[in-house]
Order: sequence, then C-alpha cells, then structure tokens
Amino acid sequence: MLRCLALLTALFFAVSGCTSSAVSRPKQEVTAESYGNTTKGMVVVSVMWGRTWKCAQFENGQLQSFGFDRLPSQTTADDAMADVVMEDSPPYYAGGPAKNYVLALDPGEYGLATFAIKVASSATEVKTANVGRARLFEGGKPIGGTFTVKAGELVYIGHFGLDCYKEPTIWRYYPVGREGFDHYKQVIKEQYPFLHVDQMRFRLFKTSKLGRDYELPQ
Repeated sequence: MLRCLALLTALFFAVSGCTSSAVSRPKQEVTAESYGNTTKGMVVVSVMWGRTWKCAQFENGQLQSFGFDRLPSQTTADDAMADVVMEDSPPYYAGGPAKNYVLALDPGEYGLATFAIKVASSATEVKTANVGRARLFEGGKPIGGTFTVKAGELVYIGHFGLDCYKEPTIWRYYPVGREGFDHYKQVIKEQYPFLHVDQMRFRLFKTSKLGRDYELPQ
C-alpha cells in the first residue's frame, strides 16, 4: 500500500500544446554485467505512469517524464537534458502497476530538474505541462527535492506519480511499514534476480514540496 502524508505545496506551471513522450528505458539502468561495478551507486525507483482520473480541474492527468541533475547542476537552461531521465510512458497509457527501475549512477547528490505532465479536459483537449529548472532551482540549488547515493550502495528513493489536490504535480510516495518495504524488495528481486535486495536502504527522495519525510519504524 502506498500513502502520502502531507498536503500539497503547489508548483504552478504554464500549460502548452500537446506533445508525446518516447518510450525508453533509462540509459543508466543496471544489468547483471554492470551490477558488480563498485564505483557506482544503485538507485531503486518506481514510477506510476498511468492516468489519474478526475485530476484537479481536469478529466485526467498523467506523468510523462521527469529528470534529475547531478549536483551542482552544470546548466540552468530549461531545454537542456537532465543527467538522469525517466521517460517510459506512452501518451495514452491507461494504467497498470508501477514500473520499477534500478539505476547505476555516479555517487553524489541529485536534484529534481524537470518534469512533464499531460492533462486532458476532454478526449479532444489534451495538453502537456512542462516544468524545468527555472521553477525547480533557486540560486543554483534545487527546491523540488534531492536524493543521495554512495558508491557500492543500493538505495530506494521512492515511488513517483501524480498528486491532484489543487494542481496536477509530480509526487513522491512510498510503501508503508517494514512489511510493505519487505514485499517491495521481493518485487524488485523478481525483476532483478541478481540484486542483493537484503542490502537495500530505505532513503527517500527528500522534499518539502512534493512529498513528506518518512522513516521505517524500528
């Protein structure tokens, strides 16, 4: 079971003409061959790509993509590609279980740099909202949230999907309690049988705007 425990702090954004997302796996996705590279950190993330119906004032909303910059970010441009890009949603993907990813990343701190959300007021009125560094960074520092990973570490940072409280926005969720996390580990093990999931750390993407702090009970 997933649960968010905070009220939404809205990020307001302009809505532009409809665009479509390419279906792709993150280029950093770990493989059995790359898993033994101890210079990298392994980041576990799940994404709920499906449509959310009755999303704020819209008929439905759908997370299309999001990305992270390794900090300090090397650019302030909204159109520059993020260092880590999550983009695996067909434009009209209706739903289904969360998709799970394990990424092999350079150690360090990463900040949310971009996200895109498709919104529909009707079957014919469909638009895409794009949010970039101009809104997600202030003074060169990320305000949407960050995560960290160390070399040789396997860390879970959260489930990402939509929140529709006032405005559609990206939101970080998580499995509740140790039983929920243990079940999630087994789901990841089935998809990535070479992983040592017993070593997976629960350390959520840290944010005060797009989720709330949560720690597993002792």
